[in-house]
Amino acid sequence: MKNGEHLLSETEVKNILKEKSREELLELLIESYKTIPLLKEYISVKYGSQDNIEKIFEAYKNKIYNVFFPKNMKIQFKISDAKKAVNEFKKLFSNEKLTIELMLYYVEISIEFTNTYGDINEAFYNSVAAMYEAVVSAINKQDDSEICNNFKERLKAVVDDTNGMGWDFHDELSDICWEIKWLDLEDIEFDEEEVKNIKEYIFGRLEKRKDLTGFYKNITLSEVVSEIVDADEVFVAKMDSRSMDYSNDEEFDFISNRTGYSEELIEIILWQKCCYEMENDYWEYEGKCSKCGNSKLYIKEVKGLGKEIHIELR
Repeated sequence: MKNGEHLLSETEVKNILKEKSREELLELLIESYKTIPLLKEYISVKYGSQDNIEKIFEAYKNKIYNVFFPKNMKIQFKISDAKKAVNEFKKLFSNEKLTIELMLYYVEISIEFTNTYGDINEAFYNSVAAMYEAVVSAINKQDDSEICNNFKERLKAVVDDTNGMGWDFHDELSDICWEIKWLDLEDIEFDEEEVKNIKEYIFGRLEKRKDLTGFYKNITLSEVVSEIVDADEVFVAKMDSRSMDYSNDEEFDFISNRTGYSEELIEIILWQKCCYEMENDYWEYEGKCSKCGNSKLYIKEVKGLGKEIHIELR
């Protein structure tokens, strides 16, 4: 027998209920409300006040907490019981923020548990990492950064608190954390003075050009440069954290999705960033200019938007 085959179908239930009077339906609902705890919670969430919702949320947090830190220490620990509580909560609530908060609480209590009792087994860490990944995935599905901003510090604190734990748990959470779509410059380690110098350098070069009109509408050139450079710093940090190679297209796509600017504009500004790096000996590109054959170090700007600029090799 397949799962659920012994139950009435939705159509059968509808046909039965259609034959019942209003009083009979009300009696059935009240009887069910009294005897089925999950239904009692569902109706309280559906029609109750904000106070009801908050109390139910706290009750589920307590369910999770009691799995990890029960009053009766003889009770066998099963992390699946905590996961079951999260899944039940998801069925009750359509509130994405509360669901994310409960999932993150599950992760936080799991880490508190292992910090209290020492390293656990691989299956435990896999379960916690999967829940953390579900949190990040849910945040990335949001249309804006509002929910992410509410949890960002806790998401990063979770990673910090796992430093030194076994089974590569810390590294796995760190990799997942870098997948957060809404990470900003303030969330990564960077040389603030260096980034400032890069922006000033790019702005100084582009300010002299006369072929960039039309790119900027209700925003200044310095703001455009700042947004693109900031987004690029975040992208490069993401890639470096996992020692990943990447293409120009991937870099441009990330920045374009983050800022809304065209790839052509992004390419212009990133070429200027390359110029800065070359002039400051970050790396060297040695070759011959396709136009004049000069073998000096040179930087080729975006095709059709400026001349090739030669820089003496040091």
